[in-house]
Amino acid sequence: MAKHRMNTDEHELQLMRPDGHRYEAPDSEETQSGKNYAYAALGLLVLVLLVLIATGTVPIFPR
Repeated sequence: MAKHRMNTDEHELQLMRPDGHRYEAPDSEETQSGKNYAYAALGLLVLVLLVLIATGTVPIFPR
């Protein structure tokens, strides 16, 4: 009995979800940890910028 080999198009269709997006494997724990640190740093930067704007150190509308 001959095995059925899928061509590339059939394989691509199997990987696609009904909404048309491809399946992506979940991030590894190491990658997720790196993203968490990056988001924390970005959040801290935004917080510092908001404090500087609120105190008038960084003017939004120059006079």
